Amino acid sequence: MPSVLNAEAADLVRLLVAGLDEQALITLDASGLIVSWNRGAELLTGYCNNEILGRHVSCLYPPRHIAGGAPESDLKQARCREKFCHEGWRMRKNGAPVRVSITLRRLVNVRHEVLGYGLILRDAAEDGSAIPAAVAGTTSMLVQAVTMLQTEVTERRRIEHELLQLQSLLRELAAHQDQIKEDERKRIAREIHDELGQNLLALRLDVSMLMARCASRHPHLGQKAVAALGQIDAIMSSVRAIINNLRPGVLDFGLQAAIEWQVREFQRRSLVVCELHVDHTEFELDDHRATALFRILQESLTNINRHSQASRVSIALKRSGNKLSLSITDNGIGVRPGCRRKANSFGLVGIAERIHYLNGELTIDSTRGRGTTLRMTIPILPEEE
Repeated sequence: MPSVLNAEAADLVRLLVAGLDEQALITLDASGLIVSWNRGAELLTGYCNNEILGRHVSCLYPPRHIAGGAPESDLKQARCREKFCHEGWRMRKNGAPVRVSITLRRLVNVRHEVLGYGLILRDAAEDGSAIPAAVAGTTSMLVQAVTMLQTEVTERRRIEHELLQLQSLLRELAAHQDQIKEDERKRIAREIHDELGQNLLALRLDVSMLMARCASRHPHLGQKAVAALGQIDAIMSSVRAIINNLRPGVLDFGLQAAIEWQVREFQRRSLVVCELHVDHTEFELDDHRATALFRILQESLTNINRHSQASRVSIALKRSGNKLSLSITDNGIGVRPGCRRKANSFGLVGIAERIHYLNGELTIDSTRGRGTTLRMTIPILPEEE
């Protein structure tokens, strides 16, 4: 029989092993090999002395616990804590599992060197402290399921939070790009007006003077001057159109003036009858909000001209407290639900994003064959963060 227990622990070992048959009293050496085995251990597990002595205590553990390193972990716990008590599963000789109450105590000499371990096993069912195997297994499965669900919920919340942050960041980036684009449009329009516009005006004055002086004495040269003057006028008209497409100068006179100009231009180009209703003479909007609403109106009228087949459009601009509402109604064919988010179609999406960034609200009412109404409301003054 292998044994590493010295004489100093012999009495303690004999005292431990001598006990009642109702308890399995087992002695292990420092490496976990079984060195003594009493009658209670034989009755509990089915192993007799000559079958078990010299084997490692791990032979009593279920295979999945051995794979998880449970035997070594238990010995380490007892070595560090002097005594380690818990409940667990052990295997009988016939392969049947048995739930037991376990007490594992380290055995030391006077110099506190670990000589081995005393192991006491008691049938937990006979103690009245065990949960039936089926219930224990079900409980273990439920605990695992709850743990997995909690982990999944935590992960989903983390992902949702990151997606919301990403969506917010993308909206801020889109708004920033829109603002940069508007600033660049304004700069280019002013440079065209100040540089090209002024030069064209000076050229037109010179050609007019030339035409006035040579018209009677040099008819042919006068005709050339008239033709050149016509070309200069056409160029100046194109330049004004380019400037208005970049940023209408009328925006500098306020939102109402800009909307009135845009409605007239749309009616002239599309021949669609437009009605404009404004309940205030002035709206105290900053340039950013005024420009955003003007661009929304432009985009809406463009969509109506391209897709709605409308013959009449009604536009209303109203103020209520710190809220400004703009509604655009047409009598066209309406918007099919599936067409609102078509691939490569960002008209309504762009309008919705502009309104969202201004902390406003947008509703779209559309009936097939009865037209569409866009209603948007934004705060006149920026809301405090």
